[in-house]
Amino acid sequence: MQPSPRTIRALGWSWLTIGLFALPVTLYATALGEVAAARGLGTCALIGIFAGGGCLAATLGLDRRVRAPAALRLLILGWMTGPLVAAPSFGAVSDGWVEAVFEAVSALTTTGATLTDPDTMPRSLVVWRSMLQWLGGLATLVLAVTVLAGLDDRRAGLRRSSLLTIESGDLFSNLGRALIRLGGVYAGITVIGFLALAFAGASSFEALNLSLSGISTGGYLPRGGELTEWLPGPAIAVLAALCVLGAGNMAVLYEHVSRGRVTRRFGDVRAMLILSVTCGVTVAIAVSPAAGIAGFFDALFAVTTAGYSVSPEGAGLPAIALLTLALAGGAAVSTSGGIKMARLRLLLKRAGRDILLLVQPSSVGDSRFAGRAVNEAALVSVWAYALAYPVVLALGALALGPFAADMGLAWSVAGAALTNAGPIAGQAYGDVGSGGLIIASILMILGRIEILPFAAVLFLLFSGD
Repeated sequence: MQPSPRTIRALGWSWLTIGLFALPVTLYATALGEVAAARGLGTCALIGIFAGGGCLAATLGLDRRVRAPAALRLLILGWMTGPLVAAPSFGAVSDGWVEAVFEAVSALTTTGATLTDPDTMPRSLVVWRSMLQWLGGLATLVLAVTVLAGLDDRRAGLRRSSLLTIESGDLFSNLGRALIRLGGVYAGITVIGFLALAFAGASSFEALNLSLSGISTGGYLPRGGELTEWLPGPAIAVLAALCVLGAGNMAVLYEHVSRGRVTRRFGDVRAMLILSVTCGVTVAIAVSPAAGIAGFFDALFAVTTAGYSVSPEGAGLPAIALLTLALAGGAAVSTSGGIKMARLRLLLKRAGRDILLLVQPSSVGDSRFAGRAVNEAALVSVWAYALAYPVVLALGALALGPFAADMGLAWSVAGAALTNAGPIAGQAYGDVGSGGLIIASILMILGRIEILPFAAVLFLLFSGD
């Protein structure tokens, strides 16, 4: 079916934003004498501005309420076409279009997988890919509190907040308000993170890139080598705090900042910290206290799906443990990937209640979560999300199998891509060829839209708006 005018306008705004953000970076590349990078960035700017501006001009004055099918199409089209607009900017560091699109998808989905060492990449492109991650994180937040929250099962309401004030039958009615409100908090934390990183010992270039990729839980590094070799310990702690904020519920944080409303809805953050501390203590007991501290940060970066690593290569937590933590993910309204901690907490709580019923059959009580009663139908919806990820992960690994040297490599790439925690797979992306990069890109997008909306779009392709 043809996209509605408001869907086209939303896509136009996203393309225009990418193009406008590319303009200053193009000037930066020109000033540094990075000709090839400036050419690619300029092409990206032209495509974004003209394509986005054309969509806005073509739909000017057209208005139509957006219901579920059109909103789901926006999720798919947005995450598929945005990277195509940004891809020309990576032409200077890519061997072809597949590699360039892979880099763009990785950046905008805040995955952080890359084929290029930052030490060999033009400085302008290092900044640009961090900016793309920041934009992708903001888009994720806005879509979470508008489109996905509007489509969410109201009985569980994992994404519902005071930001969800959509008009009846129009899921796009709150996009502008959500962008302004969440964007203000998001940008403010980014600025504070930049200042804190600089104060903690990071250079201005490092602080800029890490603040952009940290709050978006993107995982890109502005320099190669071990993180601890060039970033002081206090700055690593600041980076970890940024990742926790990015992986926390940004809608709840907005309510705290804007209204001074103190709530107890930080269970997701507590769960992430408990898991990280548990991993750190385990490593400390098994190896040493110093290794335990590194293990704590590795676990925290994994569960927030940023994927940074503090431990030396080959040491620390095994890859399977990091991928499992990434699969859990952060909060529902966050820049993190994964199943989302709220869903797992709800399922664990229900499992505990069922065990109690086995021990005490006469006990009664509803499953409650965040102060709300959750019925059986809502739990089925949550179970569907939780089970979809392992299924898609297995299918992705099988699809990557023919392109990888072994299935271990295929599982690593598939898991890191699907959970949007790309750095966990390290340099493995260069070993799967163009076919594997295409599959990994698809998995990144599936992880970003949380899988089930994609299936719903396929089911509704032939239905009306």
